[in-house]
Amino acid sequence: MQWCRFLLTSLLLSGVVLPPLVEAASPSIGGITPRGVQRGMQAVVLFNGVRLSDAQQVVTYQPGLSVAKLEVVNDNQVKATLQIAPDCPLGGHALRLRTATGISELRTLWVGPYPIVEEKESNSDFASPQKVPLNVTVHGVVTNEDVDYFAVELKKGQRLSVEVEGMRLGTTFFDPYIAILDSKRFELASSDDTPLHLQDGHCSIVAPEDGTYIVQIRETSYGGNGSCVYRLHIGSFPRPAMAYPAGGRVNEEIEVRFLGDPTGDLKQKFKLPVTPNPDFAVFPQDAGGIAPSGNRFRVSDFPNVLEVAPNQNHAQATVGTLPCAFNGIISQPGEADHFRFTAKKGQVYDFRCHARRLGSPLDPVMTLFAFNGGGLVANDDSGGPDSYFRYTIPNDGEYVLQITDHLRKGGPNYVYRVEVTPVQPSMTLSVPYAVQFSQERQVVTVPKGNRNAVLLSVARSDFGGEVQLNFEQLPQQMTWASEPIAANMTIVPVVLEAAADAPTAGTLANIVGKHADPKVNIPSRFVQSAQLVYGPPNNTVYWQKSVDRLAVAVGEPAPFRVSIVEPKVPLVQNGSMQLKIVAERQAGFKGPITVQPLYNPPGIGSAGAVTIPADQNEVFLPMNAAPNAQVR
Repeated sequence: MQWCRFLLTSLLLSGVVLPPLVEAASPSIGGITPRGVQRGMQAVVLFNGVRLSDAQQVVTYQPGLSVAKLEVVNDNQVKATLQIAPDCPLGGHALRLRTATGISELRTLWVGPYPIVEEKESNSDFASPQKVPLNVTVHGVVTNEDVDYFAVELKKGQRLSVEVEGMRLGTTFFDPYIAILDSKRFELASSDDTPLHLQDGHCSIVAPEDGTYIVQIRETSYGGNGSCVYRLHIGSFPRPAMAYPAGGRVNEEIEVRFLGDPTGDLKQKFKLPVTPNPDFAVFPQDAGGIAPSGNRFRVSDFPNVLEVAPNQNHAQATVGTLPCAFNGIISQPGEADHFRFTAKKGQVYDFRCHARRLGSPLDPVMTLFAFNGGGLVANDDSGGPDSYFRYTIPNDGEYVLQITDHLRKGGPNYVYRVEVTPVQPSMTLSVPYAVQFSQERQVVTVPKGNRNAVLLSVARSDFGGEVQLNFEQLPQQMTWASEPIAANMTIVPVVLEAAADAPTAGTLANIVGKHADPKVNIPSRFVQSAQLVYGPPNNTVYWQKSVDRLAVAVGEPAPFRVSIVEPKVPLVQNGSMQLKIVAERQAGFKGPITVQPLYNPPGIGSAGAVTIPADQNEVFLPMNAAPNAQVR
């Protein structure tokens, strides 16, 4: 009976009544201004939105940002004084605002290395640009048909790099265009979209002579509006397009060669993390400064094999030992690189190419051959431009992997990395989207003395069976309960409950999945992606921010609590039931309460919503079971 009570409560009720109430009281953040700060400095940022008057905490996911002071301006604005550490990671930081009653949506704040200069109108005429020094970050906005110009002074042979953060800011659909012009208005370099930064561009030149050079920014189609804000980095810093090799082995020191800078290749050594990190990047730096954003870089458990030219056929193929990562560059149009290895019959390997996802212009095609024989398997795109296949070795012997570009293109930046590894089971946990392009139900607030629930899903890769969950770093005096995720299911509700005297606080909870068999060790990770910018065609997601923990908070008490009256008989297959739900109201609360099922097990149906009328305390939720509903 205790199990039955828990099952009904978790599956049908504890997350179904409170969420609309909690979300109605939770803060909502429309934006953060300014959109970026300089590391090593103190900065004041404004959180703008609604229901902010009881703000208590800025929730950060990465180190390097601390709150020196938090002030409520009014119900629509909160002022935070942030201290940005000198070693704060560069790039976009995920932030949320927690109030006494909830947690806001995820928004981003960008951290850069350079002092900030505000755009000053009018700078929309080429003849009267805004003068700025080198190595600054300009904060500006592009309105409709607006073109902004900035002037810098250069010496002959000096590098000028320009990089924009526009779409990446996650504010609105904004496709910026940038260009570098000389004083006679001749265009020396320009950029719209780039493989490295997608809709955000970057370009660099070496000054052909002493003089004034003009940096231009506009919307690519001369559109724009008050929401099209940008951070424009202008300086002498290096801005290469790619790093080679594009990855390395965990915990090793590796020398990286940066490609695509107009001053030539740049070599730099980096110490890699002790564990694989999907968000790792390397930042090129020299006497001219540091690039404001890094080059994406794979970190894995396998050694590198670098191509040795020439390797244009089977006989010339670079030799490696599996498992490993093959690294190379399709440096010329029509080029095809080859790698040779030995394998045994029955071995199963994943061949996964990393190119476009790391910022390379390469559209890779992989083909596996028997050495000096015919093709065995090939792949072009696999869920994107990068290629992947799994192959079971048919015979002991030697094999050759060929990599080329789909359109037979090539160039000095056409870098690739192919990781050839044994099949490795893994699991990814996430909170399913309640509404597409919305952050609804992506955080959990539990009122004191009450319950709330969250759905968790598991994506199993190369294994089956039951998965058990564990929540770590929950707020004080909060507990959780859940059934294991059954072998034939991918989703389970998790009930969280806060004690009546739990302190109002928030944490980032770490969620871990484990195979039900303790002898089976399968790595798991939690991933949550906030879709920040989407648009045509077909609501394509152009920018999103992913985090690795779930924001959970204890909030102030809610004006009611609900319970299920335990049924004395089961819901039978092909049968129905009226499930009684009872509300306990706080003094003074007499309004209606809407009950919406968060989750029904497969084969179970229920009403989409029922309402406890005002001044009443109970309602019946109609339920039914299909003839083949699972018995449990």
